[in-house]
Amino acid sequence: MAVENRIIDEIEIRKAIQQFHPDGELFEARIIPKDKRKPASGYFRDAETLIEAFKKYDLRGANIYMTIQQIDDALFSRQQSEHFVAGANSTNDNEVIGYKWLFVDLDPVRPTGISSTDEELKKAFELAKKVLVYMEGLGFEKPIKGISGNGAHLQYRINIRNTRENKELVEKCLKALSMLFDTEAVQIDTTNFNPSRVCKLYGSLAQKGSNTKERPHRMSHLITELTDAKVTDRTYLEKLAAVLPEEPAQKPTKYNNYGAQQFDIREWMSRYGLKYREASYKDGTKFVLDECPFDSSHKAPDSMITLSSSGAVGFKCLHNSCSEYHWKDLRLKFEPDAYEYNDTDRRIEDGWAKHNKEKTEKAEALAVKEEEIPTFETASMILNREEPDPEYIKTGIIKIDKKLNGLEKGKISVISGLRASAKSTLLSEIMLNAVESNNVVVAYSGELSDKSFLNWMTRQAAGKTKVEKSAKYENFYYVRHEDQEKIATWLGERFWLYNNTKRLQLKEFLEGMEQKCNAVHADLMIIDNMMALDVASQNRTNEFDAQTRFMWALKGIAQRTNTHVILVAHPRKANGFLRLDDIAGSGNIGNIIDNCFIVHRNNNDFQRLSKDMFGWKDDYWLFTNGCTNVVEIAKDREHGTCDEFIDLYFEPETKRLKNYKAENVLYGWDEWIYPAEDIWEDVK
Repeated sequence: MAVENRIIDEIEIRKAIQQFHPDGELFEARIIPKDKRKPASGYFRDAETLIEAFKKYDLRGANIYMTIQQIDDALFSRQQSEHFVAGANSTNDNEVIGYKWLFVDLDPVRPTGISSTDEELKKAFELAKKVLVYMEGLGFEKPIKGISGNGAHLQYRINIRNTRENKELVEKCLKALSMLFDTEAVQIDTTNFNPSRVCKLYGSLAQKGSNTKERPHRMSHLITELTDAKVTDRTYLEKLAAVLPEEPAQKPTKYNNYGAQQFDIREWMSRYGLKYREASYKDGTKFVLDECPFDSSHKAPDSMITLSSSGAVGFKCLHNSCSEYHWKDLRLKFEPDAYEYNDTDRRIEDGWAKHNKEKTEKAEALAVKEEEIPTFETASMILNREEPDPEYIKTGIIKIDKKLNGLEKGKISVISGLRASAKSTLLSEIMLNAVESNNVVVAYSGELSDKSFLNWMTRQAAGKTKVEKSAKYENFYYVRHEDQEKIATWLGERFWLYNNTKRLQLKEFLEGMEQKCNAVHADLMIIDNMMALDVASQNRTNEFDAQTRFMWALKGIAQRTNTHVILVAHPRKANGFLRLDDIAGSGNIGNIIDNCFIVHRNNNDFQRLSKDMFGWKDDYWLFTNGCTNVVEIAKDREHGTCDEFIDLYFEPETKRLKNYKAENVLYGWDEWIYPAEDIWEDVK
């Protein structure tokens, strides 16, 4: 990079002040002289006054910084108001009102007091790219990107008060990033958690050491500007902070054999054949695994086991598909009895590896001809009859998958709920999660056109960082065409939608659905909804009998095709809290189905009626945790679960129902390893 001759760039300074301190917001600028004695401080409200103050000060060899958080407006009354005073009191932590930015500073490792080389700076931006993609995968909004002159900056807009709790939260966030991304060449500055910490004033020259060709002085500047930078919600900060192993709960104590002081993580990895490369980070040691134990396609350096200086052990894979796995999950994978004291916490899975193998043809040997089925059986005949193990489809709703182990193939479920309760939203999400697990879905929508159905599904698949807000229409969001094409390619032949412009008789419709399920070896069949098919009139019989026959027909299809069928059925007019018996049709529907899920909006009516029904009080957890929707498991034939309520959180931009507020699922078309923009190209 070329050596800079100017010490300040007025245009860049104006951009920086407008970005970080618009509308006359107070900030402190600080000049650290070459000899570092008596730093000069000044308080300003605009860029022009600051630039004029610089003209009265000798800036040769000096480095210039600014506060970036919201400071107490009363500080403007200090002696250094609108000019610089050497040795004056500068801003301390107690004088900061709140955090506006999460300041991620990636600095090349080098001797103190010298500038970085071009190669060192390039490595900082290569690592910044990885951090950028990881943070996007977590759900963070887009950051402001900058160059300090010697390293890379990512500034994430946040809005939290300056409290002890929030100070610790920001510190944990930076330590988590340090743990995940620090290398021998570049490290993330974990000291930037205190609210009064200053940042390089963009538009000023970084003057560390001598200005040489190999290690030049460079002008700091913003790489991107976001005048309307979106605020990342606090829940995402908590999600990032939670990556750090907890003390002492995450210590790898095997309660039935030995204590923590006897645990040797290196011996443990050797015992189970985990190959790794050992590296250090600021608070301990990390063991970068050759491949992720949960998905062998995730190669180094994407997964790691960490050992903090206190002895706490953690596990992390950077891929979204492994985001829910922690140290305890890894321990149980190899030692199922490691936590026998708390079996209920054990992950209920039908396998630890992600289901990423394509479906094979169903084994003909398992097919039994009807004439070969005996009319009566002895207990021994039943016991010795060979049957395949049950297969389950994960819904992506964590609590449903834990309670039911997912949706069992060959069975039938009904989803019901009042109008606008998010039934179709839930269905679309289940379909996406099925495709993500490499299942094939055949669907029918009687209410939406094929274009509208796909647009809805595409928004859910895109996620919050890929959904754009329309500048023309309020509360209108869209997905860019290039991303729509990627999603369509990813769905491929694992998703088939019935063309509802083809008006067939009910018998032909059911035959067509069954034929398609057989042809593509479908795992999941969706019908949204029974009312759109006008079952009664097409059967030319009374409504209840027609719906009963229709349900038995669907159950037969589920069994013959080894497909799980989900049917949406609207409720009859209910006088109280919606129950299983309120679903349209006769009581036979409730008898025929294997599972029933009722979707509720968590509104005043739901809370009032549920209090009457169950005796819940105002402080009941569903009323106080901020969830927008509730899914009730009203029937579960296999496990007997009923009256089980699951909290979900609706995200308007994506139309997703999230398991928790900070959830940000990345589907296969948009895994974190997809390349982000090359920041280094912007720097050069």
